[in-house]
Amino acid sequence: MNRTESTILRYDDNIEELRAKYPDGLHFVVGDTHGQAETLRLLMEKIRFDPQKDHVFFIGDYNGGGRTDYLLSYIAEYYSENVDDPGFHLIRGNHERELCPWYSLENLPDIMVLRGKVLDYYLVHSGMISSAMKLISRDMAENPGKKAYSYKLDENSTSYHSPLKLIVWSRNGLYSRRIRRWWPTEEELSENRACIIHGHAPYCFFMHEDYISYGDNCLFWQKQHIFFSESLQSFNIDSNVKGRYKNNETYRGLSCVCIEVIEEIAAQNEGKLTFDGVRSAENFVFSEEHTPVVMPTCGADIARILSARPEMKTISVDCDWNPYFKD
Repeated sequence: MNRTESTILRYDDNIEELRAKYPDGLHFVVGDTHGQAETLRLLMEKIRFDPQKDHVFFIGDYNGGGRTDYLLSYIAEYYSENVDDPGFHLIRGNHERELCPWYSLENLPDIMVLRGKVLDYYLVHSGMISSAMKLISRDMAENPGKKAYSYKLDENSTSYHSPLKLIVWSRNGLYSRRIRRWWPTEEELSENRACIIHGHAPYCFFMHEDYISYGDNCLFWQKQHIFFSESLQSFNIDSNVKGRYKNNETYRGLSCVCIEVIEEIAAQNEGKLTFDGVRSAENFVFSEEHTPVVMPTCGADIARILSARPEMKTISVDCDWNPYFKD
């Protein structure tokens, strides 16, 4: 498949149509924010964020650029500790676990799984690995009826040699030709009706000369700068708001995806996200180009996030690196 066939152009001017179709609210997943409060605020304006109806999920990396205090102050205005309630919901990224973060956000989960009618959405920072998906899918089967499941990785499970470390940190993202053996197989993804949504690796890390290297049967959104891979059943939505430049790519921005439309695509394609189904669907990806941080005129107390105690299970690993629930 050549670059032209794999690249699509979608204009993100259809939010009013989606609002009319889903009057009870929408679910969005936002990529790495890296302290960029103003860009996030403008992205929320673009999607007409309604804190009384919408659920917006962030997949980590609030530190590492911009002003983390401004960003978290803005997020705290709409933060909801209970995932069932509308508002902002947070997971941790590698910049919250290492690299001397301003805010480690130790009480946040590393993994969330959202129950859809057609698919289950695994929200993680860097990507999902097979052993963790198996553990989580068993837990979900034993505890049916919930809308969302949250999991925290303890320090043993994210130590240097542990495979689970790849969930929050891996060079250029978990998927690569070298370490793809960790990713769930296509059979496992189908069995668990899984869609994986992650960030961590700026889009420019997957742009190489005349082809795109993120997964197989891959699509790249030219305007919003995100990827989809049919073989991975996954979206990478780090559109590089931090400003990591590689392969002559210089775009900076922040993107999000709308889960309601992804559900529609899966429903129309026998419970799977296909290259052709995603390519032909209405727009569900929204973006905002980077805008420098400005002094906020208002904001909430960051302590709302720092003192949060969301419901979640803790995952550890045994001496053979097999994951299990610690408590």
